[in-house]
Amino acid sequence: MYFDESNNYFEYYDIDKLKNKTNNYDLSIENINFNRNEKLFNLENGFNKGNMFENLYSKYKNHVYKLSVNNPKDELLYKIQMYNFALKDLNLYLDTHPTDQSMLNEYLKIKSTLEDNISKYESKYGPLTSFNSTNDDKWDWINNPWPWDKGGN
Repeated sequence: MYFDESNNYFEYYDIDKLKNKTNNYDLSIENINFNRNEKLFNLENGFNKGNMFENLYSKYKNHVYKLSVNNPKDELLYKIQMYNFALKDLNLYLDTHPTDQSMLNEYLKIKSTLEDNISKYESKYGPLTSFNSTNDDKWDWINNPWPWDKGGN
């Protein structure tokens, strides 16, 4: 008998012993219900909670995290971080549920929005990463401020 971190009871079973004891259970992976009807938080809530999936979220004590932004540049960076987080969480889900078309559609929609926001940010404030530096005449990635700087030198 075992208990997980939420105090839910579970047991480990030796599948071979279980198959030998009973022949009336189909234990093949195709017949296991993985509950693919996942409900997602909206992007901002998922980002602030650290989990895009409502049924997987477990609140830590009374912790509430909310990032506040006060200028257009930081707001755009916040959105980019939020979309990146959502993509990574959906990426992990799709690794284990590759045929879930609704989640794949959500992934592609968020990916497109992320690309739009990155393009918007880079056209106004410069490249987000050194890989996106576009100047062929000189290495301009070293010019301040970098995306995470508040003003530069």
